[in-house]
Amino acid sequence: MAPPSTVPPSIMDNPKDLSHGSGNNLDIALTSPDSELVGLGEEYPEWDPTIGFIDFLHTQTNDSYLPQASSSSSSGCCSTPSIEQAIGLQHGLSSASYSIPATPNWSVRSLIQRPRVQTGTQRIPKLIFHTLKSYPLMMMRYNTLPPLIHPSLVSADVENAHMEPLTNCISLVHMIGNGIQGSRKLFWQNVRRECERFSDEHQNFNRWELLAAMQALTIYVLLRLDEGETDHNNFDFLLVKAVVIIAQQISRSDIICHTQCALCNNGLETSWKEWVFRESRRRLAVVYRVVNMLIYFEPAAMCDLPSDFALAPLPARKQLWEAGDEFAWKLESQRDSGIQVSFGLAADGEIVKLDESQLSCGDAWLSRQSIDAKTPSRSTASWEEWCSGIDGFGGLVMLAASLIV
Repeated sequence: MAPPSTVPPSIMDNPKDLSHGSGNNLDIALTSPDSELVGLGEEYPEWDPTIGFIDFLHTQTNDSYLPQASSSSSSGCCSTPSIEQAIGLQHGLSSASYSIPATPNWSVRSLIQRPRVQTGTQRIPKLIFHTLKSYPLMMMRYNTLPPLIHPSLVSADVENAHMEPLTNCISLVHMIGNGIQGSRKLFWQNVRRECERFSDEHQNFNRWELLAAMQALTIYVLLRLDEGETDHNNFDFLLVKAVVIIAQQISRSDIICHTQCALCNNGLETSWKEWVFRESRRRLAVVYRVVNMLIYFEPAAMCDLPSDFALAPLPARKQLWEAGDEFAWKLESQRDSGIQVSFGLAADGEIVKLDESQLSCGDAWLSRQSIDAKTPSRSTASWEEWCSGIDGFGGLVMLAASLIV
């Protein structure tokens, strides 16, 4: 995941900024009412803007967060406090050290929509939101999956013991799809437990479990955006934290993969299963980058994407993604030698072909020096060429391109 070339100030680094960006009358209101933020400064100490989001996840209570006593009186002259005043001050500091929590309350809202200056540009973000919201809706129908989840991952014919986070997600979505009274409240209670479990057990997950967890979290984030703010889903901090933790763990597994995999980019040398894993990650990355175009989504800043790209790599062609098995996948690959070519959406809104040699098996950009030195890492392509092979995911990319042009 990577944000667009211009990343706004971090919302999580300064909760006081949560009230910003809500001045526009947008149809999808993700901002918090001012009344919820009135007591924020009374409950928490002053936020240090130098602390990043990753540091914030591991913040422990220390003396730097304790309120500091003023060194002078209101009249500006210094005086020695009385014994009673000194005892009272010590008592106040002692009480504060026990009353300040180690981390901000989970009820702080963080998924805030980005403001739009021109009214005429509102149509594109609305259409993108509608497209993203359709993905959980697809899952509410049995035997239907959004174009970011490969059917083989949840096929009943295959043993998918490592995909439990995703299968749990599908079951929960089916529950709220039935419209049973109270199902929404029960759904978000289970989502909270899943986020807590991911945060506690992520080190024991293999890479397929990490992929399944990230796919489930993606659906939960999209449902949260669809619902808006309710009492049941009031744990944005926990949801975003789980996304960051799983993303970090996936990055650690990439390091191992880079040292063990010598044939990462050899086309057909990669098995169908490995291709499905890589392509699933690509599609997740595109979703999160597009989400970051619409709302302030802190985890997107963790991704390393060259500044001359807005979205890259883009999803693979329909023939490969919809191949039912490895035989059909290989047949399609052999039928068209150029079908494995990867594309990217440049920062200027144009479609380009990528140099696969600069991408690892985890789609990390391997040669930063060559990119910075403007070594050709892409070649121009036509929208017609790319559109001729897109599946249901292509519409989202085209809307995102319309947003950045």
